[in-house]
Amino acid sequence: MQAECNQGTSMLQGFSRTMMTGAALLCLIGVTNTAKADVAACPATIPLGLTTPLTGNLALLGTQARNGAEFAVDEINAAGGIAGKKIALTTEDTGASSTDALNAMNRIIESKPLVIMSSMISPHVFAQTESVNKSETPFIVGATNAKVTAQGSKWLFRTHAHDGQLADLIPEYLVKSLKKTKPGILVVADDYGLGASKGIQAALAKLNVTPVATASYAPSDKDMSAQLLEIKDKGADSLILFGRPSDITLVLKQMGDLGIKLTTIGNTSIVAQTTLNNLSAAEADGNYAIGGMIPQTSTDPKILDWAKRVQDKYKVPADNFTVSYYDSVYMLKSIIEKVGCDKPAIRDALAATKDFKGMLISYQADANGDLTHTLGIYRNKGKTPEFTGPIKESGF
Repeated sequence: MQAECNQGTSMLQGFSRTMMTGAALLCLIGVTNTAKADVAACPATIPLGLTTPLTGNLALLGTQARNGAEFAVDEINAAGGIAGKKIALTTEDTGASSTDALNAMNRIIESKPLVIMSSMISPHVFAQTESVNKSETPFIVGATNAKVTAQGSKWLFRTHAHDGQLADLIPEYLVKSLKKTKPGILVVADDYGLGASKGIQAALAKLNVTPVATASYAPSDKDMSAQLLEIKDKGADSLILFGRPSDITLVLKQMGDLGIKLTTIGNTSIVAQTTLNNLSAAEADGNYAIGGMIPQTSTDPKILDWAKRVQDKYKVPADNFTVSYYDSVYMLKSIIEKVGCDKPAIRDALAATKDFKGMLISYQADANGDLTHTLGIYRNKGKTPEFTGPIKESGF
């Protein structure tokens, strides 16, 4: 339709300005009607799929993806859907294992969704990507391993901050702003944590800083005291900590039990409500985090009200991942309203995203399919995380 309008405009160059205005108006009406026709071509119910851990030791994180996506779907449907068509969200539980995550994804693919979302668990997304590529379905994730979007998939997009960004920004903030030069590193021993540790060490090297100790723990470990004592005994003045809420809680409690007091900074599990709910004020106080945007730290009454409504519904505080998946669904709504229910067109629109305004940040796609380039700096005051300020990835 647009090409026909351009051709028609050229043919009308000899006509009067009034006739040109009329031709442009007809073209505008035609383009608008085409967009409406695209949405009208969508099925009666627009199908979206989601895989995420809802049971097992990753459920504290996984439910945040479900909560954010589901809350957005419910809001959109209550407001009339997308051009009058409701969204149907199908969710499959991945549990904790990558094998189960792949099986869950295959079940979702069989249901033929228009777009698939997967969780923030990087090993799960690595296991699922090939199957999603074969299905040629747009794929939105929150997984934070930097390599997730370096797999060469033209279908995969990420709407959350990733460890490559954190690996650069955390050492920079620790060394330049907090003036610490003898950090220890402690991470969960999976793709998520080990990938972060490697990037952090590289970033520290650029700052001419060598960690005094690097250590890890298995996702199922309950006692990290040996690693913590090693870091203390080697003279650390700070701790860079990467993990998930359940294990971060254990680490911070054990630091208190052992009397280890170090400036601690890491990913947003440190300031997540699901972590803070299980810590004392003394165990939480003073710890820093850099990562996605946390709604409870906002001063906007509308955002605070949204966070309250999410918690009232799910009995779990919203976090940065809740926001990411909530924004993802609204981003899809905006795209489907423009291009309809064509998978390649949705993929192309995701790749062309520029300045989509989410709840707390704007999203812009880069060449790899990463859409988040603004992060937050947080510090716990007792059990309350406070927003220190935004921090942007270099180049954005």
